[in-house]
Amino acid sequence: MAEYDLLVRGAHVIDTAQSLDGPADIAVKDGRVARIGALGGATAARVVDAAGLYASPGWIDLHAHVFHSAGGNGVHPDREAGVMTGVTTAVDPGSAGANQWAGFRAYNIDVAKTRVLAFLNVSISSAAPGMPRHGAWENFNQRLTIRTIEEQRDVILGVKVLASQTHCGLMGLEPVKLAVQAADLTGTTVMCHIGHAPPVIQDVLHLMRPGDIITHCWHGKPGGILGRDKKPIPEALAAAARGVFFDIGHGNASFAFETARRAMDAGVPLHAISTDIHRLCIRGPVFDMATTMSKFLHLGMSLIDVVRLSTNGPAAAMGQAGTLGSLQPGREADITLFRVEQGEFQLMDAERKIERATRLIRPVYTIRAGRICLQP
Repeated sequence: MAEYDLLVRGAHVIDTAQSLDGPADIAVKDGRVARIGALGGATAARVVDAAGLYASPGWIDLHAHVFHSAGGNGVHPDREAGVMTGVTTAVDPGSAGANQWAGFRAYNIDVAKTRVLAFLNVSISSAAPGMPRHGAWENFNQRLTIRTIEEQRDVILGVKVLASQTHCGLMGLEPVKLAVQAADLTGTTVMCHIGHAPPVIQDVLHLMRPGDIITHCWHGKPGGILGRDKKPIPEALAAAARGVFFDIGHGNASFAFETARRAMDAGVPLHAISTDIHRLCIRGPVFDMATTMSKFLHLGMSLIDVVRLSTNGPAAAMGQAGTLGSLQPGREADITLFRVEQGEFQLMDAERKIERATRLIRPVYTIRAGRICLQP
């Protein structure tokens, strides 16, 4: 009888949580990583020849709109944002408020092969078309929001708020304060979208606590983390120093090559690469997680750092570093096998600026809890 259920043989393993960067085999038993290393004599019911491929912990997309419903902008949690694209954990960033949560859970989260976790939107439901989601007091119900989080702690990580004029309307900073209050009262964290002011980013950053997440951190809009002099504003550096996490959240309008280069040159901390994938950007400029990761490889980031910011980096931002983002023996066997292709490729940012790249990351296998979900 075979010793293991699955054996990934001969991959170049990158797992920054364990400081692994080199050839190794990965053995899987009962859906969990059993051993990792040189396993020449091991036998398994199924062997994957991973020669020429990289193996990493399953990719985590910290910002993926997977509330997939008729007429909505969410994408399918498996086919378009999850296991079929190399992602084993997708975190929905507040697509659903408390009024919509039951449907999201029943028809998306509970039936997906991809692990789906979420931030609950501080507004209880989506606003009418053309109206700001956080634009009126009747869009909030703190009691219901808090109760929903308390009852759904197995999948809800915290509270999402969109701190921009597009979403807050005339309510200014109040939605951010309500999100922080709900997170305080539930012992969770806030994921905060930043965009066009008001509210101004300095005021938003002052409200962020250790463990909270700023998403769309490297957008190219006025009033972001870079000031008029194109240097980081002091409030952004202070927030990072006290433990606030910074997430890309690429999306249709929230990532600029220029901002990224200036932020990287200035040493601005970054904790997660994420797509902000939804119906309006899945055919460009985002496409998928692999394409988004490739943009950072193109910007000069090492492959090790790109993997870190797509695995145990977001796991730490989620407060899940003890369970996700690593191939440590005993953990659920979420594994992404990928290659880095050499050639000529075009990559586009959310400002619709196109740059020519020479490397592109492509997923080949996705293994979720020991089961192969994507294969050649």
